[in-house]
Amino acid sequence: MVKKLNYLRHRGVLEWVIQRVSAVLLAVYTIGMTSFLLTHPNLDFDSWNALHKSQFVRYFSLLTLLGLCAHMWVGMWTVITDYLTPLHLGASAKMIQSLCQIGIITLIIFYAIWGTFVFWSI
Repeated sequence: MVKKLNYLRHRGVLEWVIQRVSAVLLAVYTIGMTSFLLTHPNLDFDSWNALHKSQFVRYFSLLTLLGLCAHMWVGMWTVITDYLTPLHLGASAKMIQSLCQIGIITLIIFYAIWGTFVFWSI
């Protein structure tokens, strides 16, 4: 089992799976919210608030937010490691990669905490 997980980790399969699963989750959430908006043309605050007070919508929104954070991380990590290379930046590439990754992680954590607060304070 450990060899299998190690194989997945070093081949990029785990990142691929995270990216695809989170993309499907984001698509389902977007379709659901768009459908709700289209079927409620005279949407008012009370209807919107009632939707988001539903436990299912709260948990699904939180799951989607976490999926979005994972999707952002994999995407930004890929961009950072593909384009911030010694070929482009010289010897300081590793330091710049690390600083960018720390900045991105900090933003993603901030967005996750803020989004959780927003969804659960409605």
